[in-house]
Amino acid sequence: MHFPIFTIAFCVLSSPLVSGRPHPYNTHSLSARSPPLRGTYAQPNPVALRRRGKAAQAEAVAKPTACAAAPAAPAASVAPAAPAAGEKVKEGEGQAAAGGEAGEGEAGAANEVELPGAFDVAVAVAGGELKQDIVYTPSTVGSFEYEFQAATADSITVSENTAPAPPPAGFEAIEPNSYIVALAESKGAGLTLSKIDYIFDVASAGLVGKDITKAQVGRLCAEAGAFVISAALGELEFELEENEVTLNLNKNVTAEGEWGIFLPVAAAAVAPAAPAAPAAGEAKGKGKAKAPAAKAKAKGNANANAQGGSGRGDNDDEEDD
Repeated sequence: MHFPIFTIAFCVLSSPLVSGRPHPYNTHSLSARSPPLRGTYAQPNPVALRRRGKAAQAEAVAKPTACAAAPAAPAASVAPAAPAAGEKVKEGEGQAAAGGEAGEGEAGAANEVELPGAFDVAVAVAGGELKQDIVYTPSTVGSFEYEFQAATADSITVSENTAPAPPPAGFEAIEPNSYIVALAESKGAGLTLSKIDYIFDVASAGLVGKDITKAQVGRLCAEAGAFVISAALGELEFELEENEVTLNLNKNVTAEGEWGIFLPVAAAAVAPAAPAAPAAGEAKGKGKAKAPAAKAKAKGNANANAQGGSGRGDNDDEEDD
């Protein structure tokens, strides 16, 4: 075959132009010519990420306190009755120093006020670290009490729930009602002292045969709809002098929520035995002590009669002397 020289020269000269022309679907060339897209995918703010991380950690710590299967609360430590009124202030100061994670404690009778409370009625409480005990209208077997102490004033409302959630497994609701506490300003956070108390009426028929010294205070877990009794809530104590169970809340536990008063089933079935009266025991012992002497005297008289004597034994002579 013979091609014209002109045709061959045209093909050779035009080939570099064709190879250098960009392909319409060359993405690399398009990206090189296109301006960068900005603002479409914003980079996350590291400060915001850290804040969200801390908030998530705080939430994770708070949830187990209220709802997780935390260690069961130990039996309440029984506080003996105060020997004298003058020593009661010192006793309160000792509790304040040994509070640990719980509230810092009570400042003494001089800085303490008792206020009457009614359910569903807001009670104004003062700040200035004044300890205020709000005792509410009696319920079934006693009275609910809330102790408050803080630097700033607040308003506290307590409602009585007559149809609460069931008690935890192994417990019974010794007080059938539960109590919903609300603090308008603080929401229960940052308080110097925050205590959930229940004062038992020992004359109540509902307490017959029950050991109230084993009483426990539980908090409702709203997510699970069940009460939780846990040592993580605070320090539990039973005051014999007042017939009162008291829970001194830990710093990371707020009083805002629903609270119930419970008793282990075993403690509900068996009450502590009453001690025997000492007077009756002593009288019985004296009666037994006289019996051997009487027997000895009768034996001496019988021996004297058997010997044909005058009917008086040696013991009779000693009595005449």
